[in-house]
Amino acid sequence: MQKVSLYRSPRLRAVTIGLCILLAAFIFSMSAEPAAVSGDRSTEIAEQLLSAVVSDWDRIESHEQSHMLSTMDHVLRKTAHFCVYTALGALLCLASLGFAASRRLHVLRSFWIGVLYAASDELHQAFVPGRGPAVTDVLLDSSGVLCGIAVMMLVAWSIWKKCK
Repeated sequence: MQKVSLYRSPRLRAVTIGLCILLAAFIFSMSAEPAAVSGDRSTEIAEQLLSAVVSDWDRIESHEQSHMLSTMDHVLRKTAHFCVYTALGALLCLASLGFAASRRLHVLRSFWIGVLYAASDELHQAFVPGRGPAVTDVLLDSSGVLCGIAVMMLVAWSIWKKCK
């Protein structure tokens, strides 16, 4: 298989690897928050969104508000998981593309690093008050990683195509 790279600059490699580390640290710090702190933040965001989107939010009965808030909170949390791991997948792939390797190796290396990080992050949550690991979150995070890799590989492919 032909070895390819998107760039060769050692400085750019260092920047992309540094961005991967920064995003991983951000994910770790968010996972280290106790459930009450994390829950309060996402519930507040959900309430702000619902009050902005639902015109008569203040007039809805409290039990209905509570149900809507719970649903929106869940959707926000899962969307955040997917999006942050999509960014991580894209950054991991971009970092990999700074080294000569087959396209397949770029994808596999980025994917497995992302999946292992997602699994370790869930394991980390087992030691955080009120939180626990969830296999479904690892699967969601892994799908985000894969999505980010796919986007980055499409970008790389279009760049390679233009350069030929």
